[in-house]
Amino acid sequence: MSEVFFIGLGLIGGSLASNIKNAHPEIEVTAYDADPKQLERALSIGIIDKPIDSFETGAKQADIMIFATPVQITVKYLDLLQTIETKTGLIVTDTGSTKSTIQAHERTLLKHGIHLIGGHPMAGSHKTGVLNAKKHLFENAYYVLVHDLPENEAAFQRISQLLEPTQAKLLKMTAEEHDYVTGVVSHTPHLIASSLVSLNAHYAPTTPLVQELAAGGFRDITRIASSSPEMWRDISLENKSHILKIMKQFQSQIDEVIHSLETEDASALYRFFSESKTYRDALPIQSKGALRSTYDLYVDIPDKAGTISKITHILSSHNISISNLRILELREDIYGALRISFKSSEDREQGRVVLNEYETYIE
Repeated sequence: MSEVFFIGLGLIGGSLASNIKNAHPEIEVTAYDADPKQLERALSIGIIDKPIDSFETGAKQADIMIFATPVQITVKYLDLLQTIETKTGLIVTDTGSTKSTIQAHERTLLKHGIHLIGGHPMAGSHKTGVLNAKKHLFENAYYVLVHDLPENEAAFQRISQLLEPTQAKLLKMTAEEHDYVTGVVSHTPHLIASSLVSLNAHYAPTTPLVQELAAGGFRDITRIASSSPEMWRDISLENKSHILKIMKQFQSQIDEVIHSLETEDASALYRFFSESKTYRDALPIQSKGALRSTYDLYVDIPDKAGTISKITHILSSHNISISNLRILELREDIYGALRISFKSSEDREQGRVVLNEYETYIE
């Protein structure tokens, strides 16, 4: 029996462990976490077979190691791993959001007979911790795998086989390509969203209406600013070269918009909004990208007692689960007074069909 050893059992590590244990009964799933309570919880809900009390012990007996820890912590473990007598042909992978720092260890580890395949599952949730782990978390999400050396091709194939039951869309990239692309579609948007929130906070003391009105569409477009400050501090520093280049391009675009406003260049402003709309409308809607997806319906409902309970009853009678329900008091550019969040795109589509059958107006 081969052994997969997890280091770190939060949402991502726990979800991967749950998937592997369910899909590969021939594999023993073990884990180490700096918080022993995470191990106790994982064992109690059956997503690991055995807790390990130290990293060194687990590293010596593992066939595959999966780091579900922040990048800087993973790097420290990779350095330590070179001092431990591991099994011949040990395969190591990770789940970090940046890859260049991790993959810089590939050649050195290979000298010790250790095969490193960088990994980044582009999936997540607003909920954290192993108790929120879901074996289906990675379905239809992109999962990037990275290696540069041909000697690691067999290890790449083994990790791909291990991850196949997640039903994620596996992509092979170089570390440099990964960090550039995620810098564009994920890392820089997080910085911009946080900047918009900071801008709002700057003006909020002038009048309470600034914060009150921000509860509408502004809250939606800055949702990602609620992510972990520690995690995004580390990601920003790890990928600073790409982020700085992209942010300077963004700064240049903002300067162009400012110039268009100052000169009242209506054509330039129209072109700016039109080109952005065209590109945005063409983006795929069925895939999970680098940013966490939400599956929402905006429902136009009359202001009558019992309307919301009627809608939830319709959905529950069709076994459709919802993850959140919010009444929208401010609805500029959003057609609907109720936002219903679903757990998947399939649930969202089924909810849309069902509610339309009951002549509820959906956008």
